[in-house]
Amino acid sequence: MTTSTIDRSAWEQTKRRQRALHALTDTLSQDPTALPAAVRRARSETFGSLDALLLDAHAQWVRTFEARLDQVLEQGGYGDQAAVDQLWLDTARTLEGTAVLLDAYADHPALVRAHAQHARRTRQATGVTLPSTWARPVPLRRTRRAGWRCRARALLAH
Repeated sequence: MTTSTIDRSAWEQTKRRQRALHALTDTLSQDPTALPAAVRRARSETFGSLDALLLDAHAQWVRTFEARLDQVLEQGGYGDQAAVDQLWLDTARTLEGTAVLLDAYADHPALVRAHAQHARRTRQATGVTLPSTWARPVPLRRTRRAGWRCRARALLAH
């Protein structure tokens, strides 16, 4: 479908929804406590349902994350869980308001389904798992160094 065949009102509605989502996430970036009022306003003025709002926010997250993930994969990052975890954190910093919104509604059924699909696609494509939260930091997996006591115990056990 070319842009000349797109219904003008559908295009205008898409632009209006994107602007409303941007306004909402900007508000949440500046003041996360404004979440309930900001979500109510966005629903009543633009989105209608909470499902529509959350799915648009999730789609924004996925587009941003996957664009960056492509770069990691092009550099040979297949299976690199630490790189994907860091990328997730970077996306949360970039889309701070979106992360606040998604994390606040993480248990909402529409968002649970959308995230599960995204996690499944990512696992198939990259061999890594996605975090289950957006706003809270994802702990990077650190390797534990074995100290001399651990080595001594290991030698004594044999």
